[in-house]
Amino acid sequence: MFKVIDWHEEFTIEEKIAHAKATYKIEGALTGQIQVDYSIYYLNYNKEEIHASSSRFEGFMLFEGNIGEKQGSFVLYDRGSFINNQYEANVSIVKGSGTGEFFDISGEGTYYPANDGMLLELKTNIGE
Repeated sequence: MFKVIDWHEEFTIEEKIAHAKATYKIEGALTGQIQVDYSIYYLNYNKEEIHASSSRFEGFMLFEGNIGEKQGSFVLYDRGSFINNQYEANVSIVKGSGTGEFFDISGEGTYYPANDGMLLELKTNIGE
């Protein structure tokens, strides 16, 4: 489960294309912090209620922390959409991005809204 600690978003093209940087705290199978850099395209932007907007997004997430007893970092390529109140997001670990005990990690997954944040389901393969 990950939760937003910080979110900063600016439009590069008014009410159409935005750039966002975020920091998430993650707990569960993965424990640590995620820093994210997103590009967001708004199909429909609602100034009064941002969660009523429709968008597509993609970016890169830098995870730093632990999976079980192993520690290190790796980058996830993140892409998805929020359209008509339906959330879809897929992530894949960028080959060669792992450090520490994740130097040869691979995997992919998805995440979706849950009670207090986003639930990440990530299948990983960490070489021995």
